[in-house]
Amino acid sequence: MSKDPAPKLHFHRYEFKYLVSGEKLAAVLRELELRLQRDVHSDRTGSYFVRSHYFDTDSFDVYHEKVAGLRERYKFRLRNYSAGPNFSDPLFLELKGKVDNLVHKHRLVLDPQKAEMALAVDTTALAELILESGAMNGTGSRFVFDVFRKRISPSVVVDYDRTAFENSADPDFRATLDREILAIRAGHDGHPRGPARSMTGDVQILEIKFRYRLPRWFHRLIQELQLERVSISKFAVATELAYMTDRHSSLNRILERRTACLN
Repeated sequence: MSKDPAPKLHFHRYEFKYLVSGEKLAAVLRELELRLQRDVHSDRTGSYFVRSHYFDTDSFDVYHEKVAGLRERYKFRLRNYSAGPNFSDPLFLELKGKVDNLVHKHRLVLDPQKAEMALAVDTTALAELILESGAMNGTGSRFVFDVFRKRISPSVVVDYDRTAFENSADPDFRATLDREILAIRAGHDGHPRGPARSMTGDVQILEIKFRYRLPRWFHRLIQELQLERVSISKFAVATELAYMTDRHSSLNRILERRTACLN
């Protein structure tokens, strides 16, 4: 993914998700190709790679807040666009939250090399790096608070390929299709550790992001294809696969998460 010279740092929007595959997926792609343009960051295949490094507490408080469906909740993640062993440019610390159905996302741009060196020590070192940076904002302040008071640390990594569409005439509307979604446990340095587990198989996640209202043509598409909205969180599913599903996962939860959050 190419570096955006002036990345957008604050988002307030609604996000609707649908699971699509087979003929419905093909029909959705045809309509999106007709109505919208591919994201400017798309590579020659028309897509780009996304890696999210999520943070949680040793008792998985963030995960349990999601499962409980709290009206107001938020989580932190590092967002990167490289499958390499190290962070690359651009690297964002993101605070993503929800109040009822409205989603808000706020970003802090990080230096990938400095973040790499800090997390190689522990999450506290990353918090100290952010404190000392001249680019501190509300996202950074809240992250530092959660590191020292809630002792959050890297928990799971989610990898996927994204096909994204945008509308130059309506920048508040965006559609994405995520496929080959993988969940991996995160080491204390935030990077993947252990086997990758498929989250959705051949099914793709269609996500519609908008600020005010859905276009009429998408309403029609929903009706024609009988698309049903779903509540699915990549973070929550990844946490379940990595830590909650079997005896081996439970050992990871007990031995690795508690140790990580004490560093």
